[in-house]
Amino acid sequence: MRLLFLLRWSLRDLRHRWVQVVVIALIIAVGTGVYSGLGSTSTWRRVSNDASFAALGMYDLRVKASAGADAPRGAMLGALDGLPNRAAITDAEERLVVPSQVDASTADETILVPARIIGVDTSDNGPAINSVSVADGDGRAFTEGDRDVVILERNFASFYDLPPTGTVDVGGQPIDYIGMGLSPEYFFVMSEEGGLFAEANFAAVFTPLTTAQTLAGRPDRVNDLVIRVRPDADIAAIAEELQQAFDGSGLAVTVMQRTDEDAYRVLYDDIDNDQKFWNVFAALILAGAAFGAFNLASRMVEAERRQLGIGMALGASPARIALRPLLAGVEIAVLGVAFGIAMGLAFTAAIRPVFTELLPLPVWRTEFQAATFARGAVLGFVLPVVATAWPVWRAVRVLPVDAIATTHRTSRGGLSVLLRRLGHPTSTFARMPIGNVLRTPRRTLLTALGIAAAVTALVSTLGMIDSFVDTIDRNDREVLGAHPDRVTVTLQEYLFTRGSEITAIAADPTVGAVQPVLHVGARLSTDASGEPIDLLIDVIDLDGPVWSPTLVAGALPRDRSGLVVSAEAASDLDIGPGDQVVLEHPAFREGGLEMLQTDMRVVAVHPSPFRFSAFIDRSQLAVFGAPDVANQLFVVPAPGATSQDVQQAVFGMPGVASAQPVSAASKVVKDSLDDFVGVLRVLEVFIFLLALLIAYNATSISVDERAREHATLFAFGLPLRRVVRMDITESLLIGLTGTAVGVAAGLGVLSWFTRVLFADTMPELGIGVAVSPVTIVTAVVLGVLAVGAAPMLTVRRLRGMNIPATLRVVE
Repeated sequence: MRLLFLLRWSLRDLRHRWVQVVVIALIIAVGTGVYSGLGSTSTWRRVSNDASFAALGMYDLRVKASAGADAPRGAMLGALDGLPNRAAITDAEERLVVPSQVDASTADETILVPARIIGVDTSDNGPAINSVSVADGDGRAFTEGDRDVVILERNFASFYDLPPTGTVDVGGQPIDYIGMGLSPEYFFVMSEEGGLFAEANFAAVFTPLTTAQTLAGRPDRVNDLVIRVRPDADIAAIAEELQQAFDGSGLAVTVMQRTDEDAYRVLYDDIDNDQKFWNVFAALILAGAAFGAFNLASRMVEAERRQLGIGMALGASPARIALRPLLAGVEIAVLGVAFGIAMGLAFTAAIRPVFTELLPLPVWRTEFQAATFARGAVLGFVLPVVATAWPVWRAVRVLPVDAIATTHRTSRGGLSVLLRRLGHPTSTFARMPIGNVLRTPRRTLLTALGIAAAVTALVSTLGMIDSFVDTIDRNDREVLGAHPDRVTVTLQEYLFTRGSEITAIAADPTVGAVQPVLHVGARLSTDASGEPIDLLIDVIDLDGPVWSPTLVAGALPRDRSGLVVSAEAASDLDIGPGDQVVLEHPAFREGGLEMLQTDMRVVAVHPSPFRFSAFIDRSQLAVFGAPDVANQLFVVPAPGATSQDVQQAVFGMPGVASAQPVSAASKVVKDSLDDFVGVLRVLEVFIFLLALLIAYNATSISVDERAREHATLFAFGLPLRRVVRMDITESLLIGLTGTAVGVAAGLGVLSWFTRVLFADTMPELGIGVAVSPVTIVTAVVLGVLAVGAAPMLTVRRLRGMNIPATLRVVE
């Protein structure tokens, strides 16, 4: 009965302060809800990947014929009959996969890209392996009777905002497309060189097998076989059997497992690294919420210090006195955890569209992760209890008369001695807010740190957005250069620069200056046994007429030898102009391309934020064993012509694979980073809410702490506006302190993000610290103005104050 009585009493206390209680619970909820959401991303992605690959029947094994090779339809399936493990194969389908080109130009935009035709079995509304998923509103999937129609790969179609159905030109032939679809091999689109986010420069086109054979001019031929096996099968053993079977068939093939597929590998490899990044944000927000809740809960109990002292004066034991506020702390904790579940669901609903846009999978699973939430909820539950236990423990350890003591008894405490050294202001009422701040430094510091925790999270989040935007802008300035209208023409093979194909391109009336480029992949290390990094090298004229990289360190020697690396690569490998490195690169030999290791000197550094970007002057083509050849061209439109004119003129010329404005590649990078920033935008909303809740409750509790002081001022005839002005001044002083600490801490966290965390999670991208004036202004508005204006919300309470009742020491 005694416990029930105390429980009812504690609930009465909570009802008396229900606004403060709800706000503290909401602060806990924001921390635990965001923590559970961000902490669940790796689980969401892994489960969604598994579900998406399973839903569309991702192959277990793929037999891929060499370029140009094919076989009669049925021959590749027939090769399976003699396999020792044939019974382990549950399904197999033949396909025809051939390179082509797509013209999807609209009235407003020229869209001419290289393509890949994937002819699939549609005899049973298929394909059954690596099927094509078409979402509602994106057209329709294949049916058994479909002929002479295609489905466009969704990433490509969405990038160019194509309608769900329409007509495109594939390999010079117009054909209707009936939808935009996703297939496992293209969940994540990569270029042949390994470049990410290649949807602007590549289109996969799915079509019935007979239609693909007609488009490619290969009637009744196939060159690809996809296979599903039993879950308990030995995939490696079957792969070896397949390779042996086809080695004796006369058809040169490569046998792949699903882990060899770029889309599959990238989608799984990045999960753990990305989770490290989100874990830091989750911990930062949870810490801010935890500190804010701890501070506010402890201050709420401290405001009842006099009541605890009165209880001790009346003879109640310290244990009995402590139990009631501790029960209140438990009740706040329970309410915070309950709100946290709702907040976690709200955060998941807000962040899900961002993730589905960033990684458009056919199946997204974002269920509430109870285990992850529980880890954050434990902290959210413990903190209010500890926060109430601390001031109660301090209160019951002092004499009742000291606990009952009102503000005037401690007027010379804390740092109030500093007040006497201030010459201004001279007015007693103007000095009173400063005295309140100095007299209770512990309370002032805790309140300021609570505000600082929210400002730290806000500054680090907004600063990360600023840093991403700055990175995008730096990349745009470097890539676009003096000719932002230039066109990158990708050639179908290595061509002589003085050959007929390139000569014809240069002679077109829409074409102005032409700059040949040899674009190759390579690996760079500081020595032959060192850990290498991947590079994409452009071998260009480094003072060419169209474009060349900006050099921010070093200079080209007279013989123009050496390697120009990005600032990020130089930083990661701790190299600079003059250092020797080892370059592993392809070289032309009589038998084809061969990988070699060449010692090379770094001569300069360029400012691209992408680590893989590197350059060598064309005078050094001998390093690659190459004559004067190119596989790309940088083209500037002739006077009076546009980028679209160049695209339309050169696309379809002999030797041309694609023609894309350089701004398209820049847009891909910008869109991908914008999608990533979208997650931070969602965080920004919840952090802003957290900061406002902390600011409001800090002021509300201050009003309770100052209740007798306010009543005394009213009793002496001070008007309401003057009292509120004093409260605003005190809040502004605390807000300034908290904001200054929060901004400094936020900049420190941001620096750690960009210099340490990103080195592990996103090593290919160099993010520099960038904080815009808008971010600082936002922090000041939140931490100073919002906190300073919060006393305005208490005007109604002050106006309705019962002055005699408030001044009573014993009730």
